[in-house]
Amino acid sequence: MKKLLFALLFSTRAIRFISWLNRKRVPIICYHSVTSDAAPVKRDPHKQHIPLRLFLRHLDYLQTNYNVVSLAEFVQARRNNLSLPDYSVVLTFDDGFEDFQSIAAPHLRQRKLPATVFIITDRAFGRFVPEGESFLNWDQIRALAAAGIAIGSHSCSHLPLSELSLEEVTKELSESRALLESNVGRGPIPLSYPFGQTSEPISRMAQSLGFTCAIASDAGPNSKDASIYQLSRTVIASDDDVAPFAARVSGLTWWISRGKRFLHVGQTVSWKPSFRQYGSTAQEFYVD
Repeated sequence: MKKLLFALLFSTRAIRFISWLNRKRVPIICYHSVTSDAAPVKRDPHKQHIPLRLFLRHLDYLQTNYNVVSLAEFVQARRNNLSLPDYSVVLTFDDGFEDFQSIAAPHLRQRKLPATVFIITDRAFGRFVPEGESFLNWDQIRALAAAGIAIGSHSCSHLPLSELSLEEVTKELSESRALLESNVGRGPIPLSYPFGQTSEPISRMAQSLGFTCAIASDAGPNSKDASIYQLSRTVIASDDDVAPFAARVSGLTWWISRGKRFLHVGQTVSWKPSFRQYGSTAQEFYVD
């Protein structure tokens, strides 16, 4: 039903009006995995593995309607109180799936689109294969960095930081940063919190450790006043065609989610995924 609504709003250009209202805000678009059309992932409970054909349609839409800027450019503008072009967006990829290099990166390079990939550094030392997934190794990460892809931290082990002690959080963040520096150089390193979860002490820790910025949970496009250590991401689901994708990027789905939370004041929602061995974004961040 929601997809039909988004399709109607898209066809009537209502989503473009929402996008215009939010044109000064910057969505940080968060993908996870881009899969080959010839070898789709059969089981995808967290809607992480988007088929290439849909991903390319998303890129077509962005290049027609938005200005894709790098995360570093966005952060520099925020730090120096500079204006970005209207309809600016940032492309990011959480978790460091191997298919970023083999499938997504060549198309980004061909289109000259900047992107940042966030690495779970423990996974870069070898294959990690729950549900048949695999992750970038250090050789691949270094090759991506050399090709101009920005590399960021997604912690060492992808544990929910809000459930750890500050000492454990420090270890997760500092060790992942050190590993990235030793492998890709001492340039700017951004952070994406596992599961998008943070707190004021954790955000202060990220700042004190020298991360350039940190991305948290799905809370719509970023205003000029957004804290650069609690930035919002816009998570894309693997079954989003162009209309739902446009709704997410415009900020419409965040407005819907915020309205639903307002109507259910006092209702507690858990962010945790359905399995703990590995997971990324909880299902409630998706509007299906």
